[in-house]
Amino acid sequence: MVNRPDDDAHATDRHHASALRLLETGPHAPRCPHGHGPLTTTNDPDAPTGVAMTCPHCGHRRSMEVRMLRTLLTPHPTQPDQPLTTTTPPQPETPPLTDDTVELPARTRADLAREPLGKLAADDTRHSIDLDDDLDPQPPARGSQPDGTIRTTGWLQLGPWPISSGVWALLTGAALGLALIDLATWLTLALPAATFTTWYATIRWIRPASAARNLGRAPAAELLPGEAVRLYGPIGPVGIVDQVTPAHHQQVLVRYAGGTQHLLPAASPRHIVELRN
Repeated sequence: MVNRPDDDAHATDRHHASALRLLETGPHAPRCPHGHGPLTTTNDPDAPTGVAMTCPHCGHRRSMEVRMLRTLLTPHPTQPDQPLTTTTPPQPETPPLTDDTVELPARTRADLAREPLGKLAADDTRHSIDLDDDLDPQPPARGSQPDGTIRTTGWLQLGPWPISSGVWALLTGAALGLALIDLATWLTLALPAATFTTWYATIRWIRPASAARNLGRAPAAELLPGEAVRLYGPIGPVGIVDQVTPAHHQQVLVRYAGGTQHLLPAASPRHIVELRN
């Protein structure tokens, strides 16, 4: 069977008439703003499309846009009873932002303590970098000397617990008070308080000193810049390591902040401490 041109024209006309009828009576038909119901289509030679929608009761008029008429009269796969929508051109997709930040694992002393000695420079610390140190520098430790060494108070430590020299000052005052108890009983309380006060004033103002606690030992060749180390055995003054460089005959030269330096055997153990003041 061959379709004749007249049949195609009648089919198109039926489609146009169906679309206009749906515009008048469909669920999304334009309505009169005064409550008179749906608007009806009428011929209007002044309208751009030649068709306008008017209210038969009050005469309210709404011109039919060219886009609306094309949507109604152009065959389209969408259902004719769907609401008329304005199609906006697709916006170009913005590529997702990529995060180029790489999180570095925290560095521990076990990871850092075996680096070559040639890298142990004063400006090449192996501790984690803290930007706040540059903005808020730490005050010098109490008891710091012109040569960079730090005077400390403790001279005895039982395991991880240091025993302050103030305890010995208190015990000395108590022993004197007991020895002089025949002269006055109040000396047993006054002398310990006096000796402890004298000790405290001495380490605080007369000869300032910092409390320190031994953390462990490390070979001189593995000392890290910035570590506090006992200069002589397990007690006594402390120095802050500035640089460690290899020397001859399995020795290393340890330089401390302030200019003090010691030539030590590479394997000699040094006591690392924690300053508390």
